[in-house]
Amino acid sequence: MRMKPMLLTAAAALLCMGMPHVAQAQVSDALSSTAQAVKELTDFPGLGKRTTVDLNARGGADVGQIKKAAGLYQEALEKAKSGSADQKAIKQLEMAYKYAKASLHKEARLSGEGALFYLCKQNNGEPKETCDKVPKFGSYVAP
Repeated sequence: MRMKPMLLTAAAALLCMGMPHVAQAQVSDALSSTAQAVKELTDFPGLGKRTTVDLNARGGADVGQIKKAAGLYQEALEKAKSGSADQKAIKQLEMAYKYAKASLHKEARLSGEGALFYLCKQNNGEPKETCDKVPKFGSYVAP
């Protein structure tokens, strides 16, 4: 008779322990989508010249790149909400998505970098390769 409540308690504990991993995976997926969107919106280094490193590459203010980033921000926003991400990160992702839909690439990138900051903070700086590498070049600098 006593074994049944103890078994139910153990099963409930196992379920609760598994849930944070799912939420953490959602936040990690949101983080990687946001990082990809920021990368798409980052201008190539001009190296003080009128040409970029690759003449055929598209980046930054290109309309196709902005639309691609908008899709990535929308995906990241959905995953962040389902993963119970930090409210500040969700707010930054909402702003980044709206800016990208309005083709404002500078504002979308800056809001995306803000979302990256909060997502990395919530995820304890993991994964290192994403959280340690903030775009270090481009035409715009965060205030």
